[in-house]
Amino acid sequence: MVLDEQDLKNGMKLIAGKWQVDYVVNAFSDDLAHIPAAEFKSEDGNDFSSVTYEFFEDHTVIMREASSGREEHGTWEQTGWSDFHYTLNGFLNVPEGPFRDNAEKLSLVDGALVFSVGFLAIGMKKIEEGNITEEPDIGDIEPTAEEAARMDIVGTYEIAKAMSFVGGEMGFYTLEEVEADCKQKLASGEMDEDDVRMQTQTFGSRVEITADHLIKQWMKIPEGITEEQIREALEAGEIKEVKDGCFNGGENKWKFVRGAFYYDTGEQRELFGEAQSSWDELKFDDEGLLEFGSGMMKLRKL
Repeated sequence: MVLDEQDLKNGMKLIAGKWQVDYVVNAFSDDLAHIPAAEFKSEDGNDFSSVTYEFFEDHTVIMREASSGREEHGTWEQTGWSDFHYTLNGFLNVPEGPFRDNAEKLSLVDGALVFSVGFLAIGMKKIEEGNITEEPDIGDIEPTAEEAARMDIVGTYEIAKAMSFVGGEMGFYTLEEVEADCKQKLASGEMDEDDVRMQTQTFGSRVEITADHLIKQWMKIPEGITEEQIREALEAGEIKEVKDGCFNGGENKWKFVRGAFYYDTGEQRELFGEAQSSWDELKFDDEGLLEFGSGMMKLRKL
């Protein structure tokens, strides 16, 4: 399974910290009841509640058994969205093989990290959050003089492809493909002229990436708008600029840092209640088209 940067960040936040064995489930029981760890005694009279695991952001782990004072060190890795694998230098005398393999696998189940030892499923609850070094947001990183001098992305771009609904499928399509689909739907009565304009108007836009680290989105001035209306909109600050029959529909900042171009979308984003960066990477696809607009369009440099 391929995990992206956000998956790994979420996994780190999930597992980092101290976990204590909370319950035990006997696979041979009739009701698979959760037996509190303090009530499940081993042959020597100790219970599982004395076992803790502490996971650190450097991908190390320490397992401690309080009653004996035993401590084992090891490493961990994320293998799925909520799955992990860890390895200890020693594992409470568990022999190598499938038995240990299962014991070294952790999965999040109803808020508990669960692993198995033979016919027992053991669930752990988090009792202490770990320390995680927060990465600075792209917006907070100041480019070096060398990075600020990177201008190879500067230029004016047309909309080569936009996310559209064509032939019953959503995908990236050119203006010609969208127009052909609209022509068929217009002939069949599925669309009217207003619908066609709505479907194709995106392609009339231009995106200008300037040397002063701004991205300007130029949109065609709608038909019927008078010079007086344009002047009033400029004076009221409703639009910033007018040029070549287009108006500046918005500006965004861009920068080159950490080996890549980024721009501030201005969007307010959250994931599971946590604020996310408004900065997206500006990158070119295999066709040499620049991905833009939160992945909704692809640009070609003029």
